[in-house]
Amino acid sequence: MNARILQSAGWGLAVVMATALTARGAGDDQPKARGDQSKVRAGQFKPRGDESTVRDLVRKYVRRQGQVVGGSKTTAPKKGDVPDKLPGDLRKVIALEYTVLLRKGDDEQAIDPHQHRFQLGDRIRVQVQPLSDLYIYIFHEGASGQQSCLLPSDEETPPLAKRERTLRLPSDGGYFEFEPPAGDERLIVVATEEPVELKVLSSLVFKKPDEKLSSEEQAIQQKLKGRAQKTLKSIREQQSQGTKFRGLFTDEVLAEVAGELKDEGGTRAVLEEPPHGAQKSTFTMSVSPDREGASELFVSIPLKSTSSPDGKK
Repeated sequence: MNARILQSAGWGLAVVMATALTARGAGDDQPKARGDQSKVRAGQFKPRGDESTVRDLVRKYVRRQGQVVGGSKTTAPKKGDVPDKLPGDLRKVIALEYTVLLRKGDDEQAIDPHQHRFQLGDRIRVQVQPLSDLYIYIFHEGASGQQSCLLPSDEETPPLAKRERTLRLPSDGGYFEFEPPAGDERLIVVATEEPVELKVLSSLVFKKPDEKLSSEEQAIQQKLKGRAQKTLKSIREQQSQGTKFRGLFTDEVLAEVAGELKDEGGTRAVLEEPPHGAQKSTFTMSVSPDREGASELFVSIPLKSTSSPDGKK
């Protein structure tokens, strides 16, 4: 295969132009949820007791919400098909699925980036699929601290993504390739129901959770309209709170998370279900007991690489 590597200034990943591949899964092994235990409570799998999954229920529920975004109303299933609320009386959901595909020879393998360490030279592409009409912003932070915006391609075009339509990165059908130096990179996906000023959002997403905004950034944020201020504040809070739960979703998990929100006086929680079985994507959602709850979702996708064949950093 002939491949052409395009170097991009400020990127730790190079874009590789290659022939299109047929996506294949990573196998049906049951994942063991793992994460930063100071923030993430890992879960164990418990069947629902029927053939449907909590993912299926949430997908139907989000369609049922019929959210109006950018002047477009989603098509909702019939009322009798889905309950008025999710387990635990959760009523507001912002959700998306993402898939990291690692090239293996002439095939592709869907992997869980939270449990995988890439080798220099590995090539990947990423798919993001919102469950409702959302504005999707995607940023990249390299191992050496380089920062760039991958989506939107320009500041003038609001990046509205239609529900259940897949966004592919790179958009030209190629691949990102891990290049020196090895280390910790990440993709940051921000999904909002309303467009956000890209310059302000870019400044915000690369801040560490405990890092204060500069006086200039605070001044800019103060000038924004009320809705935009609320959106940025919500994203900042999600950054600091991190993921509430990472594991396989069950009715009991949703009910427990809802109970913790009530006990702690919280307004939202971010939950993430890793790939497993026939599910090749990672499913991430922000949930709230309030129908008018947070309308944003902040997702950090780790991309850790090593130059050592044994996988050590």
